[in-house]
Amino acid sequence: MTWLSVICLFSGATLAGMAPRRSMQQATLEGAGGGLIMLGLVIIGAGLPLFR
Repeated sequence: MTWLSVICLFSGATLAGMAPRRSMQQATLEGAGGGLIMLGLVIIGAGLPLFR
């Protein structure tokens, strides 16, 4: 679960960082990057009760 959230956060940040360099796909890359970042945070939040 930890690795999955780290992969989602890293992938989302990478896609969002690539967006300004690709003007034609900028909105798509930003949307996908933001979605992956949110998914990574949701996975972390879902896993928090396991560490009580």
